[in-house]
Amino acid sequence: MDLNKTNIRFRLTWWYSVTLLIILALYAGITLLLTFMNLRRDLDKLLEKDYEVIEEMVETGRGDTVHIDEDDISFMEERWVEIWSPGGKLLYNSRPFSGRDLPEWSPLKEPVTALTFSSLRTKNQVRLRSLTGNANIEGHEFIFRLFRPEEPMYSELWKFLLLLLIGLPLALIVATLGGYWLAGRLLSPVGKMTDKAHRISSHNLHERLPVDNPADELGQLALTFNNLLDRIEDSFNRLKQFTYDAAHELRTPLTAIRSTGEVALQDPQSKENYREIIGSILEENNRLTHLVNSLLFLSRADSDAYKLTREPVDLTRLIAQTIDFILPLAEEKKQQILFEDKEPVHIQADKTLFRQALLNLLDNAIKYAPGESVITVRLKVPGHNVQVEVTDMGTPIPADRKEKIFERFYRLDKSRSKELGGSGLGLAIAKWAVEIQGGTLTVEPGTEKGNTFIIFFPDILS
Repeated sequence: MDLNKTNIRFRLTWWYSVTLLIILALYAGITLLLTFMNLRRDLDKLLEKDYEVIEEMVETGRGDTVHIDEDDISFMEERWVEIWSPGGKLLYNSRPFSGRDLPEWSPLKEPVTALTFSSLRTKNQVRLRSLTGNANIEGHEFIFRLFRPEEPMYSELWKFLLLLLIGLPLALIVATLGGYWLAGRLLSPVGKMTDKAHRISSHNLHERLPVDNPADELGQLALTFNNLLDRIEDSFNRLKQFTYDAAHELRTPLTAIRSTGEVALQDPQSKENYREIIGSILEENNRLTHLVNSLLFLSRADSDAYKLTREPVDLTRLIAQTIDFILPLAEEKKQQILFEDKEPVHIQADKTLFRQALLNLLDNAIKYAPGESVITVRLKVPGHNVQVEVTDMGTPIPADRKEKIFERFYRLDKSRSKELGGSGLGLAIAKWAVEIQGGTLTVEPGTEKGNTFIIFFPDILS
């Protein structure tokens, strides 16, 4: 049986049962050993008491003879007493155990120096426990051997073993069934989560996995999956909104191009009218091309296909060059772009992305600031950090929309943005270009007029 192909509930019960079986087997073995040692110790104590009693009952006679009143030891049923002389002569032995014989023994072959316990078997394979020791009675040296049968001890031990053999398997069966039930009870939230997960699709991404106990591991797992579903739902909704907005933005220039072309084909036009119509079509085409390029740029950003290239950059010079590049657009609205040249500030950054972010901010300022206004660019170096500020004199952005303006296709004034040719992607691209390099892009609206966009990079100085 391949356990890896079974369910978790069965595997938990299996390993629980195997572990419990090993523990019970060890417990039974140790308990049986301790019981055996205790029973043998009790038997040895009884032999010691018998030794003391026999030592008081022995009477010496002439020479090496000894005498014990048989009536006095009638209480010692199923016990055997031997008295030997140090020279190896058997002086006395009580009636044998039901006629069974002991193996041959002599103190000459096995010298006795102290009380000694041992186990042996008779010729009829009866197990005995013996105590052998020296005794001095009325100045005479003797060797006593006392015996007690071990059968009662092994009988008790066998009863205990039989109890273990019956009780432990029953305990194992009950524990296994209880473990199987408990595993099912503990894993029931997994079944609920599985059933719920099967029912979640793109049509009901708002639903979440049930969380029975948020404090345990399964509850934490469910919360983690729910957080994952939150992110998936957010990404899915953003993708749907992005698709809808992109389609809407693409439809406008395409509709304008088609309408202009249909009007031009309805009636013969003069050369000047045709040139005007073609110019209008080209203008819409440029707007459409800019939108498609922006969408492609953001698509690369979302797929992490852009490879960041950090290199030494003279930031002061880069800002001045970017301002010179976009200055003609500002001059069309009679706007000024002020930048106080400072000493060169060298940083490690992706030059292309930095220029793109700054260019988008300046383009946004030119579009939404009034004519004949001033746009100010400041470069600050607080500590080892770099901060670039672009301040315009346009309408202050409401505080509750400071974050939304960086979302794709978001416009504060949609009709005015379309008139200015904006696609609602410039600030989103600028924010991505800054954040991918470890920086931040924020906006601070003025109290009465103007907004300040702040690019901040920590520890970017080279």
